[in-house]
Amino acid sequence: MNKIVFLPLDERPCTFDYPRYLANIATDINFVSVPKNLMGEYKKPGNIKEIDNFLLKECKDASIAIIAIDSLLYGGIVPSRLHYYDEDTLIKRLEILKEIKKINPGIKIFAYHLIMRCPSYSSDSEEPPYYALCGYQIHMLGKYEHLSSLSTLDEKMQKEYDSIKQFILDNDYQKYVDDYLNRRSLNTKMNLCSLSYVKEKIIDFLIVPQDDSAPYGYTAKDQIVIRKEINRLNIAFNALMYPDADGVGNTLLARAINYIKQANLKIYVRYNTCNNGNIIPNYEDRPVSESIKYQILAAGGFYTTNSSDADIILMVNLPLKNMGEARRLYDDLLHDGETDLNYTVGRNLVEYVEYIKYLTSINQCVAIADIAYANGGDLPLFNLLKEENLLFKVDSYAGWNTAANTLATCIPLAMISKLYGKNDAWYDFMGLRYLEDVGYMSYVRFKAFDYFKGQFDWGKIDGVENGIVSNYIKENLTKWAQDNLTSSSYQVQIIHNSQPWNRFFETKLIVKTIIK
Repeated sequence: MNKIVFLPLDERPCTFDYPRYLANIATDINFVSVPKNLMGEYKKPGNIKEIDNFLLKECKDASIAIIAIDSLLYGGIVPSRLHYYDEDTLIKRLEILKEIKKINPGIKIFAYHLIMRCPSYSSDSEEPPYYALCGYQIHMLGKYEHLSSLSTLDEKMQKEYDSIKQFILDNDYQKYVDDYLNRRSLNTKMNLCSLSYVKEKIIDFLIVPQDDSAPYGYTAKDQIVIRKEINRLNIAFNALMYPDADGVGNTLLARAINYIKQANLKIYVRYNTCNNGNIIPNYEDRPVSESIKYQILAAGGFYTTNSSDADIILMVNLPLKNMGEARRLYDDLLHDGETDLNYTVGRNLVEYVEYIKYLTSINQCVAIADIAYANGGDLPLFNLLKEENLLFKVDSYAGWNTAANTLATCIPLAMISKLYGKNDAWYDFMGLRYLEDVGYMSYVRFKAFDYFKGQFDWGKIDGVENGIVSNYIKENLTKWAQDNLTSSSYQVQIIHNSQPWNRFFETKLIVKTIIK
């Protein structure tokens, strides 16, 4: 039995649990993850020394190691934005990968190392404290600096650029800008160091994901630096860079399994609108059609234009032009139903579902990438799938958070389902996807937030578990599951429900799907 050792990005369910749930479907894989108690919590970094010790011990007899380098260097994704480590310390920490290769020369190291994000809003929920004061301005400084370097600033932009610089000066915030940029610079140096490890064949395959990216700004400028280095080192086939963060562990797990099984799965992509994926999703920097190609390639598969030759049909749910947020969908459905023409006359959900129904009838492996909305699944699509009894006839579904996060869950799940079939672990993960991505992300969390509005903030509630908010959420999720995920042939039951990081944004669910 092949052993895969996993160092997650942090302790959240999407990064810590999802890869493990996917690995449970793969019955001939021994999946060993760094224990949760070593992973830190939220802004508290993980125990880097003990993580190193764990990796050195477990990698001795492993076939593949999947490594989140941000956890290796900084103790997690949020600590990577807060730390004050020096370059020498970080370089020494990265050398643990050389030690792993030394004790087990045959091991393959699949790693990922994020480009530090630059959110477009003022909040310190996942950034340094000063980001609440001037986060938006830092983001816009990066955008206008980038546009200025390209000589594309118009008069209106220049005026706003000057205004932001004056705001920074008047409020004595330059020290915060300097702190932020110094950390960005060091983190980018470490991205380049990881690329050198690819060149040395210490890292066999590297993904450089972009979290909350945009076409212009500090993240985009860092991307240019990293792309130049990839080209200079001639490692383009072993170092990919595209939008994502939280889903990369799933992608690399699929790549590891495809490598072990020597599988060459081909994926055909079918869109439900005439734009054929030519829209840039929220929080990303390129057309989704191009991101999909990267996601398939990174997971160890191949993009094909021949549907009859495909192992998997990826059905992509999109609007015609501009992507909306799941919150807007929730608000519309409370009143007159979906009203945006991008989602009504701009697409044909009935034809989309009819084709899915046809594909399942001929036993084709079908994956649904539900990326019509950012930060939640498409309730009207879910209702049609439920009506046609397709929820568990398809092989994969995801619809949470960003388009990249969804694709990085949907594609690996489809690949693993194709290779191993629909066992109990598969049914449990599919039940989780519908309950979390649609039931929570697009319905219950907004209902709960509105119910407690004025009493609790979006980013801070009254406890991870057994608070009045978490109990309200569990009660309403249980009812939603009873109403929407219970039929004569299946039932999704909630075993556990809590609120990681003490906020509304995500939920932790453990579910059991009973097939009758």
